[in-house]
Amino acid sequence: MKQRLQYIASRLRTSFWLIPTLMMTAAIVLAQLFTSLDSTYEIGHLPGLTWLRLHDPSSARALLTIIATSTISVAGTVFSITMVALTLASNQFGPRLVRNFMRDRGTQVSLGIFLSTFVYALMVTRVLGADAGRTEPSLSVSFAVLLALGCIAYLIYFIHNVAQSIQIDNITFHINREFRSALNTIYPAEACRAPDSSREDLRDLPQNKDRTCVRTRKEGYVQLIDRQALIDWAREHDCCIQLQCHPGTFLYHWGVMAEVFDPPRHLDSQQVAQAVHGAFTLGPQPTAGQDIIFSIRQLSQVAVRALSPGINDPFTAYTCIDRLMDGIGVILQRPPLPNCYYDHDHKLRLVVSELDLSHVLAAALDEILEYGRTSGVVMRHICAGLIEVSDICCRREDRQALYELMLRIKEDCAISLEDRFDIAAIEKQLSKMRKLLE
Repeated sequence: MKQRLQYIASRLRTSFWLIPTLMMTAAIVLAQLFTSLDSTYEIGHLPGLTWLRLHDPSSARALLTIIATSTISVAGTVFSITMVALTLASNQFGPRLVRNFMRDRGTQVSLGIFLSTFVYALMVTRVLGADAGRTEPSLSVSFAVLLALGCIAYLIYFIHNVAQSIQIDNITFHINREFRSALNTIYPAEACRAPDSSREDLRDLPQNKDRTCVRTRKEGYVQLIDRQALIDWAREHDCCIQLQCHPGTFLYHWGVMAEVFDPPRHLDSQQVAQAVHGAFTLGPQPTAGQDIIFSIRQLSQVAVRALSPGINDPFTAYTCIDRLMDGIGVILQRPPLPNCYYDHDHKLRLVVSELDLSHVLAAALDEILEYGRTSGVVMRHICAGLIEVSDICCRREDRQALYELMLRIKEDCAISLEDRFDIAAIEKQLSKMRKLLE
């Protein structure tokens, strides 16, 4: 349930309608509250508040009309600027980064305050027109003026926020912050791991022939897997579930998502499949909740676009490579992910499909190596980062993954590079990396 709520919260955060809707609802409530206070108490006649008093109801209506008209006009301008920023981000940095701009809280609040001011002025004007001559809406109109002043301040902030958000350093910073958050969630420290879990060689697990294959009902990316729900269901029906996919996997509509060993006899295959499907969330695009590759590909995409001939910005590629190497270093220093989960009686209930370091390295560097292999400075920067992560690599399988990557880089440089200085420098770096891995 906690994972499901976090997923829903993440979806709501990337929407432009949630915060403006809440703010407009609050504006309607405040309009009703202040008009009720104005109809009950004569605020402008209280000691010290005579400056709130309105002497002409028609001027109050004119003022509210001006506020409503101007704020809805500026809201259209804010929306237009937002669309321009999203288009620029999609064209220059890749469509995957549009999600990060939509998550920006400053943009959402800026849209919300203009729309809520318009709604507030509209509601107060309606009440003022019905009660003209009977009530003095001093408090209601004064709060509308206060909202208008807040709109002016937020307009300045919004322009500043847009100018900051399209700078590449800020973009990579926010991507890296989400990347580190995903790393801390997916690769927790030893003290935060589930007690009834371990990492085993799947070839050593007993293979029971009595199994049921669970196929997906529709295509899409695996966004969320509720492992605890699967463990509880497997314990209740005394069986074991082995997943054939991980978060971020694209499942075809005929794909196998899991296998159930020793399936319960009192349930048919459709009931078993329904229980497994209930623990999966599929969507049209991957998310960063349980998928570490999502954030890695965002950084990789920015680096690849920076290396394109039309942009030719190696410094942006350096920044992305540094962020990727820092994340790989976190993975190397954390204990390996468990792939077997047991119940309280230490019976195996769930076997998951986890990514190893070779998959992470491929997602991080495959495209960068493909489009940067002809650039000696980029290859030297990649090798320098790999030397740093090789120095902290302790596990044998991780060393093997880095060693295979080193051989690939050596072959690519021998084929693609022509500058003798670059070749000699990279060979020296790869030799140092080999010594660290051996």
